[in-house]
Amino acid sequence: MNGLETLREEEVLQLEEELLRRLEERFTPLIQQAAADAAKVVMHQLRLDLMSHISRHEDTIRRLKRSESALNHIPHTR
Repeated sequence: MNGLETLREEEVLQLEEELLRRLEERFTPLIQQAAADAAKVVMHQLRLDLMSHISRHEDTIRRLKRSESALNHIPHTR
């Protein structure tokens, strides 16, 4: 390999490094934003799931209270 080929190879490596740096600068914020957006979607779905779960328990508690109230109105016979 002669001096000119070595110089060209170094230039190519520098250009590749510059290209990679620019791509990284451009894509890093996009990837970070995409990750943040995905996390927001997941958290929103988790909130909805938890609210649904709590609502089911509240419905069960209401039914049990109604049943208990109805049982208290049944006269006791001995």
